[in-house]
Amino acid sequence: MAKVIVNQAVSLTDSQLVAGVAGKKVRVTALAIKSGGTATNVTFNSKLPSAAPVAVSPLLAMGANDDLVLPSMPGGWFDDTASGAALTCTTGAGSATGMMVHYDLVDA
Repeated sequence: MAKVIVNQAVSLTDSQLVAGVAGKKVRVTALAIKSGGTATNVTFNSKLPSAAPVAVSPLLAMGANDDLVLPSMPGGWFDDTASGAALTCTTGAGSATGMMVHYDLVDA
């Protein structure tokens, strides 16, 4: 299991969290999100080069100073990314959002 820790700015589209790896899918196995002082939305995506992003999570509506913690789930919380695709996220116009994403690279 690997992890990435980021503070995502507002209004980002397809901000890369995990680079795509040939023959592998990204599986989110645990997650912690903390929104800032204004409500915002977060959606996780599968993103292949030169292609439109495809949502792998539902829209996560975060209230002001809200927390979301998804504990370890080896089978993953969302759909896996497509084979070779990056895991990206899109954020709303509210406020910056802190994220810690645990993930596995699994065979396609």
